[in-house]
Amino acid sequence: MQHPVFYVARVTKFLDEMIQEHGDYLYAGLVAVCALVLVWMFTRTRKHPAHEMSVVILPLGLPPKRESQPEPLLFREDSDF
Repeated sequence: MQHPVFYVARVTKFLDEMIQEHGDYLYAGLVAVCALVLVWMFTRTRKHPAHEMSVVILPLGLPPKRESQPEPLLFREDSDF
């Protein structure tokens, strides 16, 4: 009996060879499958109606202005030492 790492190494080596030899075809096939799945997801009829959701719209804008705080004495230009 071999260690499981050797089985994983065989599988990953096989997948690497498949990708090297047929990578462009695999990519095109997976893109087509994904496109079909998306079309199916958006066009299928639901068995149960969608539940109503409440939506909260947050206001987007500038935050309210705060009054500026006076500069500390150490950072003023007119301070004498």
